[in-house]
Parts: sequence; C-alpha cells; structure tokens
Amino acid sequence: MKRLRRVVIGLMGLGLAQTAQAQISADSLTAFNQAVETGDAAAIETASTNLMNDAIANPDDPDALIAAYEAALKLCDIDCEAALPGAEFALGFPATGQHPIMAERELLAAFASFTAESTRDTRRELLAALNNMEDPTLLSARAFMPLYADLASRDNLGDAAAVAGLAVRELRPVRSSVLQYYLHAAETHATTSFLEVKTEESHEALVRWNAELRELRTSIGLNQAPEWLRLAYWRSEAWIGAANAFYASVSDDGETTGRNGRERVSFLSEEEVNSIYGEYSLSTEFDPFMTVADGETTNPVCVLRSNLRPRPRFPSGALRSGTIGYVLLHFDLDEDGDVISPRVVASVPSDVFDEMVEDTVSRWRFEVDDELSEPDCYFQRTNIVYPISFEFQ
Repeated sequence: MKRLRRVVIGLMGLGLAQTAQAQISADSLTAFNQAVETGDAAAIETASTNLMNDAIANPDDPDALIAAYEAALKLCDIDCEAALPGAEFALGFPATGQHPIMAERELLAAFASFTAESTRDTRRELLAALNNMEDPTLLSARAFMPLYADLASRDNLGDAAAVAGLAVRELRPVRSSVLQYYLHAAETHATTSFLEVKTEESHEALVRWNAELRELRTSIGLNQAPEWLRLAYWRSEAWIGAANAFYASVSDDGETTGRNGRERVSFLSEEEVNSIYGEYSLSTEFDPFMTVADGETTNPVCVLRSNLRPRPRFPSGALRSGTIGYVLLHFDLDEDGDVISPRVVASVPSDVFDEMVEDTVSRWRFEVDDELSEPDCYFQRTNIVYPISFEFQ
C-alpha cells in the first residue's frame, strides 16, 4: 500500500560545515523554521526566498541541496514560479538515493517551470515527472490539477481526462490523506471523460465518483460534511442526472449528434449501475432527495402533492442548440405550502437553466395528499432538494 510522503520541514538539525568554506547562514535557517511553525504565508514566502538564495550562494555547504529544495518546495505553495531558481539548483546535484530523491527534484523543477510558462515542452516534462513518481506526495497531488486545467482550457479533453485519470490512480491508495485532491481528480476525470466520449467506461467513471460521495454521505452525514464536500456531492448527483437525461435522449440505434458530428453512444445498463453501487457501503435507506422536517415533532410527516405548475420550459437558446441538462433545486415550504428561498445547488451545464428554474419553481404550491397522509401529520418542510431534468424524448 502506498503512503503519502509528507516531508517534515525542519532544518534546525542540519549541521553547519566546520571548515572555513562558505556556509548557509544560521539566521536564515532559524527564520525559515520559525516561519513554517507560525504558518504565516508572508513570513514563509520571505524566509523561504532568503534560505533558497542563501543555499544557491553557498553550493559547497553540505546542506545546500536539502536547504534549497525544502525552501523552494515551501515557496512553491505560495508562488511556484519564484521557486524555480531553487528547484533548478537542487536538480543540479547528483542522485544520492536519499531525500530529496531525483524524482522529487525533477517534479519540483518541472512544476515550477510549468507554472512560469505553459508550453508544449513544460507540459510534457511535468507529465513525465508525475509519471516517474513512485509514491504520491503533497506536491504531486497539487501538480495534477493545474496541468489538467491547462489542457482542458485548450480544449484538449482527451489528454486532460488522461491526466486526471492518472491522478485518480496515484491518489486512490492515499485518498484519506488528500481527500479533497482525490475527489477533485475523480470529478475531473469522470466529467471530462464523459464530455469527450460517451462509453461504458466514461459512464462507469461518473457512477463510481458519485458512489464514493454517496458513501461519504452515508458515513459522515451531509450536514456534518465541510462545504466543499457537500457541493461536490450535489455536483455528482447533477452529473448522474444529466447523464441519464442524455441517455434517455439517444436514438434507438445508439447514435446522437456530439462534438464531432454523429457519434455512437454506449452506456451501462441499469443492472450494471446498481451492481457498481452495490460495491460501496451505502445506507439501505439512502435517498439523495430526502426532505427534512423543520423542528422536532412526534407527528408523522405529511405526504405532499403539487401539480408543479407552471412547468419549467427549455430556454430558447438551449432548445435550438439541443442542450440537455439537469438541475437540483433547494427550497423550503412555508405553512401555506408556498415555495420559499429557491436556489440551485448544482446544475449541468451550469447557469444554462438556473435562472429559469428558480423563477418557475418560486411560483409552485404544495398541499397535503389526504389519501396518503396520516391524520395530524406534520406539513412544513425545509431542505427539499428537487431534481428537474431537461431532455429530448
């Protein structure tokens, strides 16, 4: 099992050379360690820069390599381009088999060069350096996403998806240590792969990303999750809904009009999807759209009904372009059954249907379904998350 290598920053133990040769200043070492301990970004930037430059100025010091590397590594957290001199300096030392190993030095130099300027060469060198890392580190976890974003911004979805897929494979064994990085990689891999090509493999990537987030919701509860995790969960639900809307709109012969004209589409069966979800520890009572009663009550919760009028309509631009979408809308109900505070929690594609859905649903009204509800049931609701799909039948 791989483990995440977190380098403990602390250079106080480095012994200063006892010869008359030039030495790294004890003051710069002390200032660096003190800045790291405080966590103050401005102090870290200043101290890292000073230690890096001090090490470069004293290449014969026995601690020059480790000092330059650690200073540049910490500086890269704040301004990776500024870390390039130290990264290149560390790269000039021969391999020692000890920290920092050559693969770590190559990754730091490649990431700093890429940050300074994205070119075909710097992108290629960064990808090669990431591939050469045997064990994931915090730096490798960070470096995947800027490379992915750069490729995606160039509409190079195939390479972007491949980079994100590599990040998923590298970070999965240590995902508990870098959960946010890992889930970001899983999201970008799944969504980019699905946008690039509609196959069983891209569909499975979406389902597994969603299943992992459902599992986290089951284990820690959505209300206890940090905000970034709650938002990631709802995005995954929206993407699953959008994928289902897309597949419902595919012609019987399995073809549709895609990015490259007519393309053949394949996807997992309902049984295959359920089989994947069965691999994860999900509550048997899991309901991604459960509603929560407002306040404490011993009364049963009412079953509600509505004619859902007016109906959401396709925006004219989306209709003309054949854009399929899915929206998850959060709202509360007041004591009269009127919708209050509607807001989109996730949508695919984002911002295409949002305004129209919020405006339309704000005019909905709900009432008790007397046939299905028990007497003296509790009516008021909060935290309703309602799905709305836009598809072509």
